[in-house]
Amino acid sequence: MNHTSNTVKVFFEGVEKASNSIDLDLVATQYEDTFLFANPDGARAIEKQKFLAVLPKRYEFFKSMGHRSTQVLSLEETPIDREYTMVRAYFLMSFEKETMPLMEIKVDSVYILHIKDNSVKIVMHIEHEDLQKAMQARGLLPVDQ
Repeated sequence: MNHTSNTVKVFFEGVEKASNSIDLDLVATQYEDTFLFANPDGARAIEKQKFLAVLPKRYEFFKSMGHRSTQVLSLEETPIDREYTMVRAYFLMSFEKETMPLMEIKVDSVYILHIKDNSVKIVMHIEHEDLQKAMQARGLLPVDQ
């Protein structure tokens, strides 16, 4: 049976809140100054300030696609050592527009978190699907020609 610590649960409540708003101050508290992002196309180091700069455009893009909410469905935590833990997070993203019925997409990501002195920071975020391709496969975005 998987045990998820209260610290991780509370942290992901904030992740869920940040996914449903444009609270850049909250997002800034969730990431290390430089973190790794990976998806099926590979991994790259991201500077937090550059990441924060693109989030408003990402938020508006999602809204234009009919994004209504993102909800954390479940968390699976695997401690790595005293200061690091790995969390597989399962999300439900809901989209709805006048031109389309409610569509729900389940996605999951893995996070490596650094937990020290009551502070939790994302040091690595792995998306198992390319989100754009996932949205295309589910009919939310047109397929590139």
